[in-house]
Amino acid sequence: MALRTRFTELVGIEHPIVQGGMQWVGRAELAAAVSEAGGLGIITALTQPTPDDLRKEIARARTLTKKPFAVNLTILPTITPPPYAEYRKAIIESGIKVVETAG
Repeated sequence: MALRTRFTELVGIEHPIVQGGMQWVGRAELAAAVSEAGGLGIITALTQPTPDDLRKEIARARTLTKKPFAVNLTILPTITPPPYAEYRKAIIESGIKVVETAG
């Protein structure tokens, strides 16, 4: 039985369950499995070594599910920051509608 809330309707999911962005395990397989179960799966952007790898991971998730999923982009202060602008561009150009941030 689906539980309808404003959030589930807005995001297009069946259950108000959101997978957290988890470094190293937030890959296409996990995100797709959570989405297939009716929640919102999340790919962790910085698990991918480059923005192009993130694009490929998003495309791979789309082969595993037709249901909505999101991308997490953790933004933390660091001496050598990743190319955040390029990761954001990859997310936007890939058509991702839901982005979770942390940091």
